[in-house]
Amino acid sequence: MAALAVGWGVSGAPADRRSLLRQTAILVAIGIAPDLDLLIGRHSMETHSVGAAVIVATFAAWQRWPVASSRLMIWLAVALAWMSHPLLDALGSDTSVPIGVMAFWPLSNAHVQTGWEVFGPISRRYWRDDFLAINLRSVSTEILILTPILLATRWITGRRGGQGNAGLRGGTENRETSDHQEAAETRRSRRGL
Repeated sequence: MAALAVGWGVSGAPADRRSLLRQTAILVAIGIAPDLDLLIGRHSMETHSVGAAVIVATFAAWQRWPVASSRLMIWLAVALAWMSHPLLDALGSDTSVPIGVMAFWPLSNAHVQTGWEVFGPISRRYWRDDFLAINLRSVSTEILILTPILLATRWITGRRGGQGNAGLRGGTENRETSDHQEAAETRRSRRGL
């Protein structure tokens, strides 16, 4: 939810349903993606960092993922959507060693924890009697905190009329138009216009 809120906050939400669904699916996937490190036994390490966000955002902007209209806005939306995950993890109760997230990788391998336990722990100990209760409590807290933020962001971006999303469809003609517009804006800014 946080990834979607920051993505919409940066790029706005598209007006047409198909583009909105595509953008939503991509931003949600970006927000979940840092936890793919669970599959390789490195949870809360490199994928939970600014470095990983920069790598993914750069790839997304280069490939023109349909989350915003310009490469800069794609980069910002994707980087912030990715970083929302480690930020929320750092605001949570961590019960697995090492405590915290490797937020500043590749500059530092240190794990960071804010000390503010806004969100409860998520248990992976499925054999415990309280497994379901712990996870339901934590997920409910996240939903209660993040839903109003998400709805407010959607309302605000909807009022802006989805500005900045002309190239979201992802077709070649829109990419070329956006690229030409970016080049023209760059030339104008160099000339001081």
